[in-house]
Amino acid sequence: MATLYKTDGTKVTVKGTGKRGALTLEQMQEAVGGFVEVVAIPYKAIRVLVNEEGRFKGLPLNEKVSAMVGVLVVGDALVADAKEIR
Repeated sequence: MATLYKTDGTKVTVKGTGKRGALTLEQMQEAVGGFVEVVAIPYKAIRVLVNEEGRFKGLPLNEKVSAMVGVLVVGDALVADAKEIR
């Protein structure tokens, strides 16, 4: 199961409804509030999904996820195992 980290500090578990429990595109887009951009984290089997236009739209900094992955992340972010995204 993936976890949605919101900019207000709350976390929500998201269960994929696609094949073999994978997240659907619709679920990913709903979670991040728009088009999805996948951020691969080197040497880790996780993916961070963010709103592709987040910086352009001026979305707030997501401090929790930024600290977790060492990359500046804005807006709500979905953190999932690589196998959950197909």
